Amino acid sequence: DESFTDSSPTIPLVFVLSPGSDPMGAIMQLALTKNIHVATISLGQGQGPVADKLIERSRKNGGSWCVLQNCHLAPSYMPQLDLLCANLKYPQNVDKNFRLWCTTYPSPVFPVSIIQNSVKMTVEPPKGLRANLIGSFSNAPLTD
Repeated sequence: DESFTDSSPTIPLVFVLSPGSDPMGAIMQLALTKNIHVATISLGQGQGPVADKLIERSRKNGGSWCVLQNCHLAPSYMPQLDLLCANLKYPQNVDKNFRLWCTTYPSPVFPVSIIQNSVKMTVEPPKGLRANLIGSFSNAPLTD
């Protein structure tokens, strides 16, 4: 929630992942408390055009949140994402409730300019199998 407070429609939020971590439960829980629609896509081969449309719809239509998961798996899309993020700097084109969330493992393909101009977060996985299972079962949406 603190990271969200630091963000704006023109500043992406980037989760730098570590093995076993998954911030989606926290993102969905926060969206629920703020009554915001979340559109998600897991990036990979051929998902770039779909992601473009998702971002465009999210930033204009009621300001929903767009989550691009696994950005490190779409190296060919990263220049396009960099361009899209640069265009977010013009607030007249962006709904005030819009947020762009990205998840990525540390990767040389993720644009440095996005990292420099974003709210950055890391998620550490629970230590040990028992703690990992407890964390998994206590995160949304499994507890609903």
